[in-house]
Amino acid sequence: MAIIAQILAGLGLLFVGLKMMSTHLQQATGRRVRHLLRTATRSPLAGLACGALAGAATQSSNAVAVISGNLVRGGVLGTRDAIPIVAGGNVGTAALVFVAAIDFRLLVLYLVALVGFGFQFKLDRRPALKEWMAVALGLALVLLGLDYIKQGPRGLDVTALAALLDHGIAPWVGFLLGLAAAAVSQSSSTPTILVVGLMQANVLGLDDAIVIVMGANLGSGLSAVLSAGELEGTGRQLCYVHVLVKAVGCLLVGAAFPVAAWLGADPVAALGQLGGGQPSAALSLLFLALQVAGAVPVSLARRTTESIAAALSPPTVEDGASKPRFIHERALGDWATALDLAEQETMRLVKLLPTLLPDLDQQDQGGPAERLALWRGANAIGVAIDQFLADLIARGIPRASLPQALHLQALTETVRTLQDTLHAFTEVVEGFDEVPPLAFNLSESLRTIILSLADATDGDAEDLDLIITLTADRSDLLSRIRRHLAASALGTGEDARQLLLATSLFERGVWLVRRTAVALRAPANEVKPMATAAPGEARKREEADAHRT
Repeated sequence: MAIIAQILAGLGLLFVGLKMMSTHLQQATGRRVRHLLRTATRSPLAGLACGALAGAATQSSNAVAVISGNLVRGGVLGTRDAIPIVAGGNVGTAALVFVAAIDFRLLVLYLVALVGFGFQFKLDRRPALKEWMAVALGLALVLLGLDYIKQGPRGLDVTALAALLDHGIAPWVGFLLGLAAAAVSQSSSTPTILVVGLMQANVLGLDDAIVIVMGANLGSGLSAVLSAGELEGTGRQLCYVHVLVKAVGCLLVGAAFPVAAWLGADPVAALGQLGGGQPSAALSLLFLALQVAGAVPVSLARRTTESIAAALSPPTVEDGASKPRFIHERALGDWATALDLAEQETMRLVKLLPTLLPDLDQQDQGGPAERLALWRGANAIGVAIDQFLADLIARGIPRASLPQALHLQALTETVRTLQDTLHAFTEVVEGFDEVPPLAFNLSESLRTIILSLADATDGDAEDLDLIITLTADRSDLLSRIRRHLAASALGTGEDARQLLLATSLFERGVWLVRRTAVALRAPANEVKPMATAAPGEARKREEADAHRT
């Protein structure tokens, strides 16, 4: 039992350490990693190298795939551009298997001491150092977990196990064992490290370990598809790329063994010689060969790979809705153009607001699933705009243009909040088996206001003034509606509670429309100031409204 506990503890430390490293590395170098991935699309080989570096740093091919997937969904990269990066991420994870074959207990002690002294001297108060301290602690946990995993099998009764495995493991049994282990651990490197420990304890031979590692390699690819759940479209395409890398690697490396035997060579003995007579080093080379053999052809044939992935997971409505049309990475080099493009993208976001509400008079319009996809897509565009403006400000823009950038940031945040409010309101309205008259009227009124706001983006300042007037404070009217609902026969029913929620969301939506209109009106007021006293007073009132909102 002590041996099992030690191995399980090692696995636990390994999982915790990898999670800490992945999370804090993304926070410490998130923007730099994204920039590195964006610049890695010049050639397949550059993408492979970049993905390998990212995979070695995070020790998680899933983390590399998630970052690449977000860039694809945001329109920064195409699926074809992301294929070499995802493939290279698998190669980078081989570093952990090589580390498992090294004695690094002294390094663990120094890492723990380094982190401990850092906390003692309060270096964690600096945000940047805090993230890197967490990365170092995560690395120490990973290395300590690997040591437990390697040391655990050495306590086994080798004689009894040798008698049990006298005839070895059937290749198909070993392959299925590796497949199952990778599916459970969601990783191919973790089962490989376990096998390394069993080999160092003389429990397994190299020939048995080979088939287990190959099964684990394919199993990790299949587990990525299973863990994707309901993910569809381009997001799932990269999961299939992951499977292709693993499957092609297994096919090519697996085919090399019978070919070598046919030529009169002993492939297992040759692999052992490559490892310098050390079975653990030979197995590490096999693991690396599996990743490289899959990554290189999949990356070089990325056009075919993209076609296969697209056929297995066609793009969805959300994929099309989540791609910005105006902002792009190259525009950041020219701050004036970048600000104009960010403004155009924000205006487009406002024009998309009516698609988030149902048209109750036209039942043949898009259903709830399509509106949900459009909301998610619009949300992704909002996030992309916000990141684009943050990157632009970080690069440095003239002080005179900084207010415009900050104004666009505030406007984007308001529009994103309005998106979420409209989505919540739609869910409430569509939750009724039969829409009550009050919910119908609220929905149609809110839709009319939103349509007016979307149209006003192409109009003049007078259109925005009209919207600001229409969305003036109506708290008395809404209070009367709430009192009527509380006093009605539905006052204790679920429908009444939903109507009260719809009323509150309607009020919030109208308030956010007014806030958006005031924000859109503000630049017009600055460009064309009123000369007369009466308009000047009106302008003061508008500025006061903007301040209150």
